Amino acid sequence: MVNIRHKEKKLIFSLSDRQRNILIGSLLGDANIHKKGRESRVFFKHSINQLPLLEWKRQEFDEITGMAIDRFKQNVKDKQYEFVQFVTLTHSSFTQLHRIFYKKKKKVVPKNIHQLLKDPISLAVWIMDDGAKDNLGLTIQTHSFRTKEVERLILMLKKNFNLITTPRKNRGKVIIYFPKSQISDLWKIVKIYILPEYRYKFPESRRDYTPSSVIRR
Repeated sequence: MVNIRHKEKKLIFSLSDRQRNILIGSLLGDANIHKKGRESRVFFKHSINQLPLLEWKRQEFDEITGMAIDRFKQNVKDKQYEFVQFVTLTHSSFTQLHRIFYKKKKKVVPKNIHQLLKDPISLAVWIMDDGAKDNLGLTIQTHSFRTKEVERLILMLKKNFNLITTPRKNRGKVIIYFPKSQISDLWKIVKIYILPEYRYKFPESRRDYTPSSVIRR
């Protein structure tokens, strides 16, 4: 019976623009797409500290998800951490994005990222996933990408959002730094999509806005 319900879900599901934009931001962050048979499914995985974000994503993708949030422990570099995760059902929409974001089974920044990441909700999700407060600025932890891919993201931020960011070395990799001068403009772009639990990623002077219900359906 469960499999029948899953099949029905997949038959009627159509990836909305909102879901696609959330997924694009998530793929630059912690989400991954894996092939299973002919189609693909999305793995949304976060540390237990990011449970509110995962719960929000689970709600957004409820119509194509057949499982509850799973909570488990995993060893990372000989230390045990607690994680939360849910996995979508397989669907051709996810297979299409897998072709775009994966090369030789490795996640990459597509060359046309400037055409894909245009919606503020994508940027907001990316920041909630991998953003970090940095004194009066903010960084996005892009350690999993190559230098030229990070440069591609920096160009996209300028072209699509008129945000001036700089590359910064961190643990032998390159991350993206938003200086103090850009935080006000960045906050105006993403503020209605930032969940209350993640406003701490912005400097104290920018935490003066209560996000509206736009962030939820």
